[in-house]
Amino acid sequence: MIKIGFIICTLFGLTAAATPASAASLDELYRDIVRSDNSGYLPLYVKNRNAPEFLFDDRELKNVQETKPPLPVKENDLMIDFENHRQKREIEEMAKKQRWQQALEAVKAGKVTPVDLSEIENKVAENNPVAIEVYAYMYAKGIGVKPDLIKSFTLYQQAEKLGVKNALQNAAEVYKAMNFEQRAKLSPFREKD
Repeated sequence: MIKIGFIICTLFGLTAAATPASAASLDELYRDIVRSDNSGYLPLYVKNRNAPEFLFDDRELKNVQETKPPLPVKENDLMIDFENHRQKREIEEMAKKQRWQQALEAVKAGKVTPVDLSEIENKVAENNPVAIEVYAYMYAKGIGVKPDLIKSFTLYQQAEKLGVKNALQNAAEVYKAMNFEQRAKLSPFREKD
């Protein structure tokens, strides 16, 4: 409380003793009081306009740990991909579904293009039961491919193993349409050439 009174008296010139000719400014007087309260250091909230002192004390410096050099940064690390991958995948899935629907419509219309055939063959390679059944139908009817009842029959059998409804009945219909030589090629007991 006494220090506050001293500051107020100093500010209004009400001190009993006259200040010497080399009197300090009010700012310096305030800094001296703050230093005496803080073990000789100015706290961070005090601006230091005249003196080249640092505004943090040695205790703070001792607590600062040495920093390690930063790791080398690769160019790929700096690139940020802001693209929405979920949306991109959804668009790709929609395009795949549309291509598949176009291929099925082409088979239904009997006008299969090489692009449609490629789409169906890709699905067959993925072991898609519907694609296998469609491919068997194409071989049975000769739509987009050369008619091959043996290939159609084996594809229908494969589709039946994958759980396609009516695949076994379709295989039986294909078997009925085969001639004796084609049936002989299917026989498990035939002699190997």
